[in-house]
Amino acid sequence: MTNIEPIMDGDIVPATMAAGIELGISFDFFKRHTRNILKKTKEECSTDYTNNFWFIFRRNELTIGGFYINDIYCYWDDNVVLEFSGDIPILTAIHVSNKYSGKLFNVLTIGSRLDLLKSKLGFGFYYGPGDVHYLLSSLSKPDEIVEGVFIRTNYLLPYSEEYQEQLVETITVYL
Repeated sequence: MTNIEPIMDGDIVPATMAAGIELGISFDFFKRHTRNILKKTKEECSTDYTNNFWFIFRRNELTIGGFYINDIYCYWDDNVVLEFSGDIPILTAIHVSNKYSGKLFNVLTIGSRLDLLKSKLGFGFYYGPGDVHYLLSSLSKPDEIVEGVFIRTNYLLPYSEEYQEQLVETITVYL
């Protein structure tokens, strides 16, 4: 039986994968192929060392705004967080941070300056909801957002020439 563990230097591929784990797998498949421990609170999952176990937290609640949330989060050493969504949960997002060393577009890593994507590959940035940066394509359609990836930095401000020294804290790939 294959055991799903993150590859801490695996490539980050928008809308496809990070940490060697592909988006779209079912939570049932994930549970069968991992060593995991169910935790009652999110705070129990935030730890620097999970001892080669996935810590699982299920968020099942109705928000003040009347939105129903039925998500499952799986944590590996505060470096990789998997997000499963829906009534028949599938992996819809992978968040990498801290000691994760894989690269996005063979350039950007956690701790890198965000403007590496601009200087090396010509990307622009759109600052969106949740204080994250979406990439604007540098290719044929310059105002088109690159689907399947967003980046959180140490600044809670949009990228600009005035605030260009932003360091990457988290890269998220999503469906």
